[in-house]
Amino acid sequence: MSTLLNRLQTEHGGDYTRAITPVVMEEETHTGGCMRVTPQHNVYAKSIDRLIHSHGNNYQLIRYEDIISRLSDSLDEHGIDLTDSSIHFYITPTLSRMRLRVMFGDKTEFGSHVMQHNPNDKLQFGVEVISSYDASVIFKLQAMFLRLICANGMKSFEKFNSSLKKHTTNFDVDRAFDKLKNLNESFKMMSNTFEIYQKTNISNGEKNELFKAFSRGSEGKVYLLNQALEKQDNLTLWDIYNAFTNYSEHNKRSISVGKRNKPKEIPKEYEIRQSNMDKIKSNETRSAEVQDFIHNNNLFIFYKGRGLSNQVHSN
Repeated sequence: MSTLLNRLQTEHGGDYTRAITPVVMEEETHTGGCMRVTPQHNVYAKSIDRLIHSHGNNYQLIRYEDIISRLSDSLDEHGIDLTDSSIHFYITPTLSRMRLRVMFGDKTEFGSHVMQHNPNDKLQFGVEVISSYDASVIFKLQAMFLRLICANGMKSFEKFNSSLKKHTTNFDVDRAFDKLKNLNESFKMMSNTFEIYQKTNISNGEKNELFKAFSRGSEGKVYLLNQALEKQDNLTLWDIYNAFTNYSEHNKRSISVGKRNKPKEIPKEYEIRQSNMDKIKSNETRSAEVQDFIHNNNLFIFYKGRGLSNQVHSN
């Protein structure tokens, strides 16, 4: 048994058992004795007497067992050391969604990255794979990091080229894992980007503009982002980015409290509460929201360009 599978079985027995639960997909052409215009394809876990989800014609069943086995084999094939690594594995009790994170130890080739601006700010690198049987999240293989200085474990992702796919019949899951050979390049790209963020000073007014643009008119979301900031002065784009990814990682929302119909000059009061959304679904939805903003929002791109210019001039 390969290294990752052995550790999953030893350290995450319950989730590993759910992962290897036999799952089949069967075509249903009739319902209630009547022929369906379009057949549906049902995903069953018959050993636990469960219909997980029904799909259309183009859905491809990618079993969790095959995903974790292929990831484990790929890590071994590319000589990626799991010494001192931490593993986070979760499969919903209904088997609808899964998430597996492997964070590499300091003594491995990938180890951690120390930010130049603050030597106490270390980033731990890893990989994550996500999938589902109910199509609520798409298959995704991505490089990621956790920020060790942050008690909340701020994280970010970098996709392996195009390893983000719907479960359609033309998707080859094996080819997705071949991209692990480019893991070191992905980590270098991420760390270089974060150094640029560190060199980009952001005024309080610019911070407000970015938070407002990201929140799209939601005052509650602006409040949530401000609460996620670690400091209120001498801000950089790195601090803004941390607030965004803190929002995406933690399934929380801000609720307006206190009297309604207050005069506009009196600030609204908010209370931060845990959201009822499924944590994997919430994480994926919010992470996509963050990635779309930092890659496509003109304001964020402008400030990143300013940081890149600062880096060039400092060299």
